Amino acid sequence: MSDKRGIPAITGDIDYHTAFHVFPEALMPFRGSILAYGSSFLSTFLGFPLDTVKTRMQTHKHFTSYWDCVKKTYTREGVKGFFRGIWAPLVSTSFSKSFSVTLFTLVKPHVYHSIYSFNDSNPAHPFIRNIPVCFVSGTIAGGGVSLFACPFEFTKIYAQLEKLVHNKSLKELPGNLPTQNQEMRNTSTAQIVRQIIKYEGVRGLYSGFKYHFLRDSLSSGFYYSIYESMKWTMNNLINKDPLKSSQVSILMAGGFSGVFSWALIFPVDTTKSLIQKDVVTNILRKEQGLEPLPPKHRKLQKIERRLYRGLGISMSRSFLVNMVFFNAYELCMRYIA
Repeated sequence: MSDKRGIPAITGDIDYHTAFHVFPEALMPFRGSILAYGSSFLSTFLGFPLDTVKTRMQTHKHFTSYWDCVKKTYTREGVKGFFRGIWAPLVSTSFSKSFSVTLFTLVKPHVYHSIYSFNDSNPAHPFIRNIPVCFVSGTIAGGGVSLFACPFEFTKIYAQLEKLVHNKSLKELPGNLPTQNQEMRNTSTAQIVRQIIKYEGVRGLYSGFKYHFLRDSLSSGFYYSIYESMKWTMNNLINKDPLKSSQVSILMAGGFSGVFSWALIFPVDTTKSLIQKDVVTNILRKEQGLEPLPPKHRKLQKIERRLYRGLGISMSRSFLVNMVFFNAYELCMRYIA
């Protein structure tokens, strides 16, 4: 599907001859958002164990490899260790993805008009004209979503790191934590939220927000630009028509849009995770009556290898999650009405 200028939309036209009619008339205006939520729910669940490994590799240096992280997590925490904290992102990430797609779709025509209204006779190919429109629209969508998503992501990070920080990092601190609390670390999402607010206030839920906002804005800009550009190109190669999608082009464009956008902003995500790890550590110290560690004032540093620790597993997760999301979303948008 495209508008009258030939600018591609994120999905193709619905096939009313083969579509399953499941939405009542009252819900049709929200159809895209609901289908995006369901698609994201599925992809988030499938990719969450890899996200847990990514977060632990980013924030703890004692894991020698991804496999070492997987083995130690399984040995100490079992399968549940890979899904610790999943409920918050299942709800928030799915809602965030749905909101992001909806916001991107809504603002894209306005961004196009703002960029080209004074030069609508620009002879550039629609493919070229679409790239800056996608980037700006994606940046707006990502920035808007981050305002909602940051508290949920921090609770996810807290749950993913809590046992690890308790069992490993705090061993190096003076006044080791009492061993009787080792079995108390199966905290629910609601308990985590109360814990954060108790020791850090409501603002604590937005720990690392500056880097979260920067990450989501830039990554969404790259994400939608790469997805639409790559799908356009592969459709042209496979079907000789850039507006006629194939499942192969959707799968590959979805997977690689996630991979490339993550690779470009991964140092920002690592910095955010380290800031949030510091907050988790100090909350646990305060809980035990210990003085918090001095603030580290972390800043985005020059590009170096350690900032990309965990990138491999993150790219694998991102490829899987976005391949599943876009494939499920576009199929649903085509066949469910």
